[in-house]
Amino acid sequence: MVLKFTEEQEMFRDTARRFAQKEVEPVANQIDRDERTPTVLYQRCAELSFYGLYTSEEYDGLGKNLTSACLVLEEISKASPSLGGLLSVQIVLCPATLDIAGSEDQKRRYLSAAARGEKAMAWSSTEPSGTCYHRAHQTRITRDGNGYRLSGVKIFCTQGEAETYLVFGRSEADGKVGYGGVIVEKSMQGLQPAPYEDKLGWRGTNTGTVNYNDIYIPAENLIGDFYTARSDVGLANSMGSLGHCASSLGCLEGLFDKTVSYVKDRELYGGPMSRLQPISYWLAEIWAKMEACRAMLYAVTQAYDAGRPAPVHASACKAYLCDTVAECTGKLLQMWGGAGIMNSTGVNRYFRDARAKMVAEGSSEIHYDIVASTVLGIPSHVSFDMN
Repeated sequence: MVLKFTEEQEMFRDTARRFAQKEVEPVANQIDRDERTPTVLYQRCAELSFYGLYTSEEYDGLGKNLTSACLVLEEISKASPSLGGLLSVQIVLCPATLDIAGSEDQKRRYLSAAARGEKAMAWSSTEPSGTCYHRAHQTRITRDGNGYRLSGVKIFCTQGEAETYLVFGRSEADGKVGYGGVIVEKSMQGLQPAPYEDKLGWRGTNTGTVNYNDIYIPAENLIGDFYTARSDVGLANSMGSLGHCASSLGCLEGLFDKTVSYVKDRELYGGPMSRLQPISYWLAEIWAKMEACRAMLYAVTQAYDAGRPAPVHASACKAYLCDTVAECTGKLLQMWGGAGIMNSTGVNRYFRDARAKMVAEGSSEIHYDIVASTVLGIPSHVSFDMN
């Protein structure tokens, strides 16, 4: 299926493709094995201006659109879906949040440093009670004089080498309850990241629990309104989901390309493996689904870029695409037989990363819940309304 991109978007895509093939692919298995992303890759992403893709030029970014960012994430994820998932937070989710909901002062203090690759940002929202059911969250943001106090525990935080955390929780003051956000700096007293989790997939993202122990937050670090994490934050979150979709699509494409090469080169049952009808049909079916996912993703990103954001379509894309990627990577891995489950071949990490992506950035079920609320006209579990 032919998708139309601008010359500039194709330029960013090609730059990311060269970077992925020459610099990410050689260390992709190491990232999975060591559960760490080499510092040099962070530095190279800064040198290539990837961090500032979505940030406006006013704040030291490139001021490009969501489609450009997703094309970059897709290409990098072909080599390492883990790195692509980490970069999705840095390139789309966090910058979009501050760009849409942050104050002018916050943009100058935090967006500029992030766009230059000097200070990575992390998104911190998920709690043991769930990601999107905000009424059940236990993290509290309370008034303290001219500032605020933050107390709570967040899990599954994609940290990378974060210097700044965007943290969301229940806000309480004067008998009123809401949902707000604050910016926490790594140097603030009371911030305590726990050791990173040992995960099935997405192993290079440095994911872990973060404790916020009665941290004093100056008033200028409040994101948006104290009582309501405005719909702007929800909009940024939906954009983050699309960045995640691009990483998932790249995950499938990366394993698909490797599998096609493997099938073409292998002799099986006395003849070319590619001539076996089940194999050729499976590859054809997966190719068709892959093209459908690509068309769906970029139709939604281009709508956002045209000023027509549609969070329900972003949720539909996130749920359908990530479920499809997990299904297809499982079938692709099956074509490798025993070689596929051996870590030495470096292909089963795609299967594990695809499975992780079904729950990261909101599970498929919660995104279908958002879609159902539109289709059926019923309330969704996802709401910032605390009443």
